[in-house]
Amino acid sequence: MGPTTELRRALKEQFFPYATSRGFVMDNRRQPHVTTFRRRAANGVHIFDVQWEKYGRPRFAVHFGTCPASGLVANGVTLAPEEALATWCADRGSLRPRRSAPAHAAFRQDATFWQRVLGRPRLRNATEVVDELAAVFPELERYWISGELGRHLKLWQVAHARD
Repeated sequence: MGPTTELRRALKEQFFPYATSRGFVMDNRRQPHVTTFRRRAANGVHIFDVQWEKYGRPRFAVHFGTCPASGLVANGVTLAPEEALATWCADRGSLRPRRSAPAHAAFRQDATFWQRVLGRPRLRNATEVVDELAAVFPELERYWISGELGRHLKLWQVAHARD
């Protein structure tokens, strides 16, 4: 069993069914690294990605965005919403586990260095991590409905090229 197996299983059993019950369609073409969810809405297509930590540790980030219903234009080519990733959207951002966490913060099963120094176990129960995600996910749905930026949402600032 790999280091992410327990957490992946908990997500598939607990959170993915919840997301599909909210109208999202799962796209697993980019697995095992990214699982993308999309749903059509009046203002476009809501997209969120579950992106696994690239070094194989039991951590994942949740990125979100809203794609126009007509698709995204990149390099003069229009991509259908079914091909877009959340990080390509104009209003891209991250759903964070804690309010004070940086924009790239991950939902993690493994303890931080300082948590281990203070005596915490090396790994949390995977269901705790998924419960943490489920507790903050309604903020993302509120954002899509009202534009309200919740405490656990962070929009990414895009640097523009100079002339």
